Amino acid sequence: MVPVIDPDSPVLAYVQLAEVLSAQIESGELTGRMPGERELADTYGVAYGTVRRAMGVLRERGLIETVHGRGTFVRRPG
Repeated sequence: MVPVIDPDSPVLAYVQLAEVLSAQIESGELTGRMPGERELADTYGVAYGTVRRAMGVLRERGLIETVHGRGTFVRRPG
């Protein structure tokens, strides 16, 4: 079941999405190459820009890295 991003929540949608994805990464549910940003937008029912901002948060936290021309990948711990 896909977690719902609540547009009426006081927590911004991109922060909610970043928390959901972060939990999936930390639990090992999400590994390797990340789904594309448009696919994530469709999956979670949010705007493409929301996904881009959430991915920025994950990058800042060091949980993902983007390789130009290859995609975005979950970083291995350590």
